[in-house]
Order: sequence, then structure tokens, then C-alpha cells
Amino acid sequence: MFGIFQKRIISWALTCLAAMVVLGFLGGVFVLGAKFLSAFSTVVWPLAIAIILSLLLQPICDFFENKFKFPRGLSVAALFVLVVLAAAGLAFLLIPLCVREVGDFLGHVPVLWERAMERFPELEAWVNEHFSRENIREMLAQSAAVPGQVKALLAAWLPHIKALLQKSGVLFGQIAAAASIPIYLYYLMAERRDLIGIVERESNAVFSERVAQDIAFLVRQFRDILIAFFRGQVLIGLLYGVILAAGFGVLQIPGGILIGFAIGLMNIVPYLGTLVGLSLILPLAFLSGGIWLVAGALVAFCVAQLIESYFLTPKIMGKRTGLHPMVIMVAIFFWANALDGVLGMVLAVPLTAFFVVFWRLFKERYLPSIVHR
Repeated sequence: MFGIFQKRIISWALTCLAAMVVLGFLGGVFVLGAKFLSAFSTVVWPLAIAIILSLLLQPICDFFENKFKFPRGLSVAALFVLVVLAAAGLAFLLIPLCVREVGDFLGHVPVLWERAMERFPELEAWVNEHFSRENIREMLAQSAAVPGQVKALLAAWLPHIKALLQKSGVLFGQIAAAASIPIYLYYLMAERRDLIGIVERESNAVFSERVAQDIAFLVRQFRDILIAFFRGQVLIGLLYGVILAAGFGVLQIPGGILIGFAIGLMNIVPYLGTLVGLSLILPLAFLSGGIWLVAGALVAFCVAQLIESYFLTPKIMGKRTGLHPMVIMVAIFFWANALDGVLGMVLAVPLTAFFVVFWRLFKERYLPSIVHR
């Protein structure tokens, strides 16, 4: 009835239609998942952080259990004590430094303000026009002279007050959710379940043995990517922050040591600290010492970036993610929009690396059978 060419056309058309249906289904699932995460972010956030921390801290707990023969619960308790002591030690060392840096920055604020007014006369004129004492007094006098304006002002501000109260409730919920992280972490580490084995057993009940093994493989790959990325990125961020803090400290930029550390910590999300840091430190350097201090800050940034790109990342991370820097940038913006902002930015690289692994597995094991069917 149909020729060979016509059969191939029909086969390809049905394959494309099936692919469109599958992609539409996956897209719908993705959109629903993103809406679910946005609606229940206060539930998902603490659990996600606890899972990541449990993966990172698992070797320490295993060390207590294997070296000192502690029971599992006691090993987790010893880990908590160690984390608290480490946090207290860091606070003891860093709080005086932070206080000194903040005080130094605040002490330079009047000087920076005067220099900003000198270098940008248009800004000074705008400030004098809108925020001079005479204008403020005139506004207050007009408000006092017309009692009806008080009611209008209250009516105008009432929605803002309600919004503020709602945000306060959200903030309280976020604080309560953050307080649940240690509880989640304790149970995740104390029970020590073989999650991959559970996934494989449950998959065997639904799928074929080959598909169940592939699902377990993908879960194992995602776990390994998470561990490698966060362990490596936290260490790289700390070292990167130390280098920047040393450079800004030598240049004597006000608050530069604290800003350098903050940039390094923000760089746990790739490139975030660099982008935010450049937009902050360059104007500060310009107002503090002019164009030469800006050049010095740029040199410090370039040196730190070269050390991070050509030494720290290859030595610590290696090629665990296998992603091009441009792909990482696109992934950060994509997952930030898809998964409720910061959560998506933090998980952007592991999720993208996981989907790359998934595509390679699908292309090698399943796509040929679909195409040649």
C-alpha cells in the first residue's frame, strides 16, 4: 500500500509527534515543579540544605564511627559539637576583624560622601534640591497646616503597613524553617539509609532491570556531582576570598578585607561574587583614592581570578562538572528563574551537569533504538 519512502516519512512523523508529546509532558511537569517549589520554598529550602550538608559532612561522621567506634547517634552528636566549636572559633577570630572593618568603613563614609559630591556636581545639586533643610521644613509645615493630609497619608500608607506585616510573617516562617535544618540533618545522618539501593529496588518494581539500573546510575551521578561541586566550590570560595581580602587590605580600601571575604563566599555561586564585587569595590576604590586605586583593585581582581581559574579550580574541582564557563552563566540565569531565585542559582551547576549526564546516557542507550525502530 505504501512505498518504502512513504513508510519512512510516516515513521519519522510519528516519531516526531511522540517526541513532541513527551517534551510537552516533561515541560508541563517542569512548570508544575517550579510552581510547587515557589509555593513551598520554605519547606523545600531547609530540606535541600540539610541534604547537601549531610552529603558534605558524611565523611567526618564516618571517621568518628570507624576510628573511635562510636555508635551512629553519638558520631552525629560529636559532629554537631565539632561544628559548633568550629563556628565559635571562627566567630572569635572574625568578629573583631568584622567590627574593625565596619568601623573603618563608617569612619570613611563622610569623606567618601564629600568626594562624591565634589566629583559629581549634578548629584550634589540634586541632593541639595530635594533634601535641603529648608525644603524638609516647608514640607513639614505644609503637612501640619492641612489636617486632612494626615488622613490621606495614613490611607496611602495603610497598604504598605499591611504588606510589611505580611513580610514579617514570611520572615518568621523562614526563621522557623531555618531552625529545622539541624533536625533534618540529624535524622538524615543518623539513619544512614542506602537511598540509591532504595531507588533501585523501587524502580525494579515498576521498570525493567536495565531501566532501574540506569535510574540508580543517574541518582548516583547526581549525588557525586553534588558532593564534588559543593565541597570544591566552598573551599575555592574561601581561598578566593582570602586572596581578595589580602589584596584589598594591602591597597587599604575602606572595608576591603571584609568585602573580599564576602566576595569569595558569594562565589560559591559561580561568578556571582565577582559581578557583585566589581560593582561594589570599584566605585569605593574610585572615591577613596581615584583612578590609581581603581587600577590596583582591578589588578587584585585579575590576580585572584587567574589563581582561581588556572590553579585552584583545576587542582580542587578538576573537570568534575565538565561544563563550559558560558554554559555555567546561562545555567545560573535559567535555574534562578526556574527554581525560585537563590535556590536555583545554588543548584544551577549540579543540575545542569546532571542533565548533561542524563542526555549522554539517553543518547548512547536509548536514542539509537528509537531512531532505528
